[in-house]
This record gives sequence, structure tokens and C-alpha cells, in this order.
Amino acid sequence: MAEKIEKAKEMTKAAAKAPEKSKQIVKAAAKAPEKAKQGEKKSLVTRIKKWWRETIGELHKVTWPTPQEAWRLTKIVLAVMAIMAIVLGLLDLLFSFLVGLILA
Repeated sequence: MAEKIEKAKEMTKAAAKAPEKSKQIVKAAAKAPEKAKQGEKKSLVTRIKKWWRETIGELHKVTWPTPQEAWRLTKIVLAVMAIMAIVLGLLDLLFSFLVGLILA
């Protein structure tokens, strides 16, 4: 029984602290627009320069294929495209023939 009473006391203490936390959250939310306004003060040119620097930085991180790997991958892509073109062409002929039989 005493345990239940202590749990109830703890819960009331926690409930009393909850408004304090919600006040802190409201204050933080009120400060957020101020930070956004500070971000809006940057000029368009500054933002474009920053974007360009970040883009170049990301491109330096890319692992580029060697010319041999690039040619090998290009050949694979062309081969797969040719095979798919043949398969789709044959399917087109087959379905055209079947539709012709049905409508004739």
C-alpha cells in the first residue's frame, strides 16, 4: 500500500515538472523563427557561392571509374539494351499477330 502512495507522489511530482518542460519547449519554438530570420539575411550571391563550394566538395568525394571500367560498363549497358530491344520487338510481333488473328 505504501508503494502505491509513493508511486502516486512520484507521478504528481512528474506532472508538476511537465508544465516547466512544456514552457521550455515553447521558448525554444519562439527562438526558432529568430534563427530562421538570421538565415534569411544572407544574400543570394552568398548562398549560391556556398552551394557551389559544397557541390564541388561532394564531387571530390566521388570515386570515379577508370577509363577501362567505364568502357566495360558502357558495353554491358549497350548489350542489355540490344537484348531488351530484341525481346520487346519479338513480343510486339507476337501480340500483333495474335490481335490480327482475333480481329480477322
